[in-house]
Amino acid sequence: MWYCRGVTAVRADHLDELISLELLGSVAGRPAESVESQPLNAPGYSGASLSRLLVHHGDGTPTSLVLKRVQLGANWVADRTGDAVGREAALLGEPALDDVWSVFASPYRAYARDGSEVALLMEDLTDHLLPDVDEPLTMEQEDGLLTALASLHAVFWESAVLQIGWLASPRQVLGVLAAETLPGNTTDGETTAVPGLAMQGWARAFSMLPEAAAAVLRRPIASTVAEYSDLPRTLLHGDAKVANFAIMPGGRVAAFDWALMGAGPCGMDLGWYLAINASRLARPKEAVIARYRELLETARGEPLAHGVWERLERLAVVTGAHMLLWSKAPAGDGDEKTAAEWEWWVERLAALR
Repeated sequence: MWYCRGVTAVRADHLDELISLELLGSVAGRPAESVESQPLNAPGYSGASLSRLLVHHGDGTPTSLVLKRVQLGANWVADRTGDAVGREAALLGEPALDDVWSVFASPYRAYARDGSEVALLMEDLTDHLLPDVDEPLTMEQEDGLLTALASLHAVFWESAVLQIGWLASPRQVLGVLAAETLPGNTTDGETTAVPGLAMQGWARAFSMLPEAAAAVLRRPIASTVAEYSDLPRTLLHGDAKVANFAIMPGGRVAAFDWALMGAGPCGMDLGWYLAINASRLARPKEAVIARYRELLETARGEPLAHGVWERLERLAVVTGAHMLLWSKAPAGDGDEKTAAEWEWWVERLAALR
């Protein structure tokens, strides 16, 4: 047979098989008579191609699926993090990581890889995504996301599976948009993509940063990674922004966009969550941090060792700043929220000196 069923998704031998009526009918659970493809514009900056597939059946009620295609050689996230396998697809094919789906609901129905191109067929989660608005989540929504992240981290705490070679390393995650890694390492095609914007943003940010905060970000990433290398490691989602999760009926959280999936201290996911979701947080950052810690310790069934949490929190600040501070410098237009966001990160960076 030309495809086989894994724990959560069908693995096809070729990309074209993902749009075959036979496979689509199998995924939908009823025979497929035809399929209609529609371009899909969705939030995201990785360069992946998305389309909605309407699978038509004899009963007149179509099944809606989403097809995601990624050219690894043309994808800046894959390029800058050394992703030669397509981590999102590799996750689906790795039995040692099946426990991810004991925490999160899986939206994946099928996947395939041909050479450097990866394709993923997913359930259409449009009705379950959190609204793409510049407004805070509710406490209940935020608790759902934080609980799922904390549970993922607890399940894989110091797990042997963290040795899997294709997982992103702390150095790769910290360096994806860090000032140190961008000059001389950005291709012509990236000048208007996120890395190009980051290069411009860092020039502006450093012109505004006080020396104590700037010194933390000028420190070699290898040295920063070494400083925190003795902290407990776990499995990282890597891109814990609100738009990469959906709250399903019953409250279970579905997760997708695992291109930065890695192994490292949980403070890295926490720092990215704080930085990328600044306008979506239901609580002040200090309260988010405290709530995450409470949920993590509950999920693990024990408190963290003395001093470990303080260093995880410090790493969260370093991670969030390396990955996104370039986008947070105020434009001088009197926006109080933007200014407050900038000051929060600057003050905490300076305190790390």
